Amino acid sequence: MKSPVSVYLSLAVSAVVIWALAPASGQAQTAPAQNRSFVPTALADWWETVSLLPWVIGLMGLAAVFAFCVHKLRLRRRALRREILGLPDGVRFRVADAIVHCVWRSRKIDGERLKRAVEVARNTTNMDYSADHLREAAVRADRVIIPTNFLYMAADLTQKEKLVVFNAAVSVLLADGPLTMHDRNMLKFLAAGLRLRRHELRDLRHLIPT
Repeated sequence: MKSPVSVYLSLAVSAVVIWALAPASGQAQTAPAQNRSFVPTALADWWETVSLLPWVIGLMGLAAVFAFCVHKLRLRRRALRREILGLPDGVRFRVADAIVHCVWRSRKIDGERLKRAVEVARNTTNMDYSADHLREAAVRADRVIIPTNFLYMAADLTQKEKLVVFNAAVSVLLADGPLTMHDRNMLKFLAAGLRLRRHELRDLRHLIPT
């Protein structure tokens, strides 16, 4: 499994390469003069002689720095959640961390989901969590959910433990009614991070109302 940094960097490099190749075609560089008549002659002549390689290298460097900073920020926020939850990294923390991501609905923490999260967290971690405790951890959850958010979830877990994490997330998301599109995307990315098999997800599908 690729690290989040390498995933971000691969996407950035692909975008930069596509951008760099587009203006390199003969059609773009031999455009009739009347199409760029509004551009000063000196600027047009400079653009025809400039090399795109330094720009590509510079943009790749910026993309790498941005990806690194985002990854470090997520690691820091995860460490804060683990400190708040008082759990070492392992299946109990993965369950608690998944459900604090699930208590959000739109831009606010949903009361029904938080109530259900407290029940699930107490039952699966043997910790005497309060709603305020989980709320504090949820405030430090990742708000922008993308495919790389949950890549850490599968490490050192058995298949049964992975299903415990996934089922806990589903239980919290369903606490206030049917799943939204955002909820379904979160479950898709969580399942990918947990490396769940397709037949396991098919077995769960009939339990999720639409």
